[in-house]
Amino acid sequence: MKKIFTFAIAALFVQAVSAQKLDRSQKPKPGPAPTITFADPVIYKLPNGITVLVVENHKLPKISASYSIDAGPITEGSKAGVTGLLSGMLNEGTTTKTKAQFDEAVDQIGAEVGVSAGGGQASALTRYFSDAFLLMAEALRNPSFPQESFDKLKSQSLTNLKSSERSATAISGRVVNALSFGLNHPYGEFETEQSINSIALDDVKAAYKKYVTPSRGYLTFVGDIKPEVAKALAIKAFGDWKGTVLTFPVLAKVSNPAKTEVDVVDLPSAVQSEITVTNLIELPLSSPDYHAVLLANQILGGGADAKLFRNLREKHGFTYGAYSNTGSGRLQSTFSASASVRNEKVDSAVVEFLKEINVMRTEKVSPEVLQDAKNLYNGSFALGLENPARGAGFASSILINNLPKDFYRTYLQKLNAVTADDILRVSKKYFLHDNARVVIVGRTDQFLPGLKKSGFDIKQFDNYATPLAAGKE
Repeated sequence: MKKIFTFAIAALFVQAVSAQKLDRSQKPKPGPAPTITFADPVIYKLPNGITVLVVENHKLPKISASYSIDAGPITEGSKAGVTGLLSGMLNEGTTTKTKAQFDEAVDQIGAEVGVSAGGGQASALTRYFSDAFLLMAEALRNPSFPQESFDKLKSQSLTNLKSSERSATAISGRVVNALSFGLNHPYGEFETEQSINSIALDDVKAAYKKYVTPSRGYLTFVGDIKPEVAKALAIKAFGDWKGTVLTFPVLAKVSNPAKTEVDVVDLPSAVQSEITVTNLIELPLSSPDYHAVLLANQILGGGADAKLFRNLREKHGFTYGAYSNTGSGRLQSTFSASASVRNEKVDSAVVEFLKEINVMRTEKVSPEVLQDAKNLYNGSFALGLENPARGAGFASSILINNLPKDFYRTYLQKLNAVTADDILRVSKKYFLHDNARVVIVGRTDQFLPGLKKSGFDIKQFDNYATPLAAGKE
């Protein structure tokens, strides 16, 4: 008993000494970047061009499959909306099953099956997966295109367009892309009542023939399935499928404004105005700037601890939230910062947006701020690896983007090697201040006078990005 008592006293003494040495006012130093481990998928190539990726995971008796077509952005022109209608029509029955019969077949096995112009997906318990997968393949390969379903979907599209006409968010999304890329660019075009009305069922069938194909197709299996079984199932469902050979589109480069301009759209019914500060960027995943741009965006507008949120919401109370985003990939994309702001505070909010962007371009971030951004990415990336499908996603991304095989295994090492100098450098390059476009949709009578006093170059547009003559609204 005496020995136990003596040991307890000694343990308490050690704890007390340790507590005295621990300085809780200092954050612990970050450790090394976590080592990334995940299973590589087994990859097959079918003769018709489909790449098959299989990730085994036998923890649960369930399998999921997805088929994606890497067609790139599609220019629809005067038929804008045709691929949207095609996506709907692919779920309206096949040559052997009506929509009701197809849906019943899916429900009977407790599966999830869906298809679109860009591919399809199927998920079910292992014992029923083969049936679910073959239903997905049937929907993709043998749609029936009933006229009555087309008429229904077309009417719904027109109704949705009309219902969005009073939405500042919907109008902003349309106008921002149209002004950034141009009306003749696949990222800048949009559906109108005229374009939807011009689409006939034959246009949908033509789009199907052109874009729904095994060419540039990626078929991914994840779950309780052996690679050889997945390959056999892929061959059974898609092995004899033939279709148009796709080529990834080459698009003309688009320029940013020569100087920062403010583009406004009047929406008299708007309670709040939608503000978007944006510029075009080129950021392939293979760029040496890629990881630094991710962190820079996180620091500027990635969440509630970011600069934009702290300024526009917490400091000034202009909005419920302000955020930023950066695109990436093989084609031009955008950097954008946005918020829904009270109409009467728009001019002040625009000034604060540009101010925070300029701070990112001219001042180094602190070591603490940079480390917080890294910690967030470290945690979210590692957490995402719990999903077995991530390995297949990584593999297809490497193939599509022509990346090094170790791109994702070294992802966090590259992220954690980013310095404050890197953040400053990429902010200057990708977050523009003097060549940006500020798009505002809201009640112009409540903010236009203040904007004009700020000395901005202001242009006015209607709800469909058509410029208005000076003085007209």
